[in-house]
Amino acid sequence: MALSLTALLSGCAKAPTMPQTSWSTITVNDSAYILPANFSAKIQGKEDAKIYPQVSGTLFKRYISEGDFVKEGQALFLIDPKPFELSVQAAKADLATAKANLSTAKLNYESTQTLYDKAIVSHYVLETARNNYESAQAVQEVAEASLALAKNDLNHCTVVSAVSGIVGQLPYSVGDLVGPNISTPLTTVSDNHIIAAYFSLNENQYTQLLAYRAELFQGDKMEALEQSADVELRLKSGQMYSEKGRIVSLSGVVDAMTGAVVCKAEFPNPNGELASGISGTVVYPVEYPNVKIIPNTAVTRLQDKMLVYVVQPDSTVKSTLIEVESIDDGKQLIVKDGLANGDVIVASGVNKLTDGMKVLF
Repeated sequence: MALSLTALLSGCAKAPTMPQTSWSTITVNDSAYILPANFSAKIQGKEDAKIYPQVSGTLFKRYISEGDFVKEGQALFLIDPKPFELSVQAAKADLATAKANLSTAKLNYESTQTLYDKAIVSHYVLETARNNYESAQAVQEVAEASLALAKNDLNHCTVVSAVSGIVGQLPYSVGDLVGPNISTPLTTVSDNHIIAAYFSLNENQYTQLLAYRAELFQGDKMEALEQSADVELRLKSGQMYSEKGRIVSLSGVVDAMTGAVVCKAEFPNPNGELASGISGTVVYPVEYPNVKIIPNTAVTRLQDKMLVYVVQPDSTVKSTLIEVESIDDGKQLIVKDGLANGDVIVASGVNKLTDGMKVLF
């Protein structure tokens, strides 16, 4: 009976765990990779024209609504023109007076010249008449300029759009006092048939980006940028925008405060899907022509060092220090140093390995 119970208990005991003997491996070789780099971006219309009045006065009429499409030169607002119409009338009257005075001064000068030629009046009298005539000419010129300025101010009572595009917010109501020095524009008209996405590269990203592109185009970094591959735009919702864009410019100067270079990509916006002021992520396909890529799972970390296990000819493994560069996808690493083409490394489960352990694969 005791023997039978012992046998029963023995049969219920957990079987011993067998050590892992088979391992997944990969062979490391230089290859060309295209990997997406993600950059937060601010979206703006190709031209965002802030509309300010050129004259001060009461907002009299508003011809547009938010979201309207307007053409360049189209009237948007009217500032009460009455004071400016009166200024034009006054300027016209001043000009008429100046013309009459000029005519009188001219007649006086010409008659004085005749008298002087007959030695009837002195040279002083002639010079006085000439000075009065020239002064009247100057007064007329000032009156003409004042009339032109008054007419110009009257024309500026009608505020027109500087570009064709979509009308933004309208913060002012009819009856508000507005002028050239208002802190907020009357509105912003966004020419958004082309959308510009502005994003920043830190100094390392900037250097690497141009270096990779220049290697492909053998030299000229700016040409490399201009010939860069299409970029994509991921919207805040997570969806990819349907149109692809291209990088068109970068500042070329590292900002001393932020350590960043501002880059600009443009995207067509034929259906008006993108609005100026939204945010998104520019996805740039960085091309790596000759690099070794390994998965994160192949790496074990020892303090600030990174190790991989290289399979030796006798099927044992040896830990090897490597230098790497992270990739935005968070799943892979670029090996900068420590591995040679043809090296076979263990791809996962490396925390269970020790030097000299024999592996099957």
